[in-house]
Amino acid sequence: MRIVKKSLLAKSLFWTLAVMLLSLSAGVSYAQTGEELFSKKCVSCHTIGGGDVVGPDLLGITEKRDREWLIRIIVDPDSFLDDPIRQENIAKYGVKMPDLGLSEEEAVKIIEFLSQFAAQPSEVTPEETPEIQLGDPEIGRALFIGELRFTNGGPPCVACHSVRSAGINGGTLAKDLSDLYTRLGDRGVYGALKSLQFPVMKDIYAGKELTDEEVAHLAALFKEASETNRAKSDIYPLSGIVVFLVAIGIATVYFRRVG
Repeated sequence: MRIVKKSLLAKSLFWTLAVMLLSLSAGVSYAQTGEELFSKKCVSCHTIGGGDVVGPDLLGITEKRDREWLIRIIVDPDSFLDDPIRQENIAKYGVKMPDLGLSEEEAVKIIEFLSQFAAQPSEVTPEETPEIQLGDPEIGRALFIGELRFTNGGPPCVACHSVRSAGINGGTLAKDLSDLYTRLGDRGVYGALKSLQFPVMKDIYAGKELTDEEVAHLAALFKEASETNRAKSDIYPLSGIVVFLVAIGIATVYFRRVG
């Protein structure tokens, strides 16, 4: 009887471990922030301060549109095709907002994330945004960590940010920027670095804007870091599956012995 109970307990523990390992190998995440949702669902069509792309630039969108309208366009865009604002956007961009399968709770998270980015005058308008010319990632690194000073006297990025995929472990006040280029692309990175509309940054860098050359060097750093980060992400699920299969092999040998 004790052997049977021990065997059942071992099987229960094994399958609990197996489910946990499988979940990890698939990179499952049940709670996503507004920024994560924006990065996964919205960034392919929209920027925040980087100008219009497939759809409109969303810088200051929470000031231009009321909350209920934004929730509705995110959750169920096909429910009001006759809305004049939507018709104007379809005519301008040639595409309609797709149904992204988002819940109202997820829409609220995205709206709260976007509410951080107030519409303020910027030197760069969508029509003036050039194709970004990437610089030297090594110079970008030197600027980021403060080995080289910014021309207009702004503080180094490392005070608040890290780029862990590039081996830069900085401050924890703001998020890691390893996937910044993946999320925003050329124009998004350019817009973000030129406008610096993030709540803390816009005050710290007031009157200390980055030059075009500095933006180009930092963008090159972020692109290189994103490529490294993506390569690591591609390896992660495979390694999880390998661990899972090894666990199954060990459990199989064990059960044969106790059986």
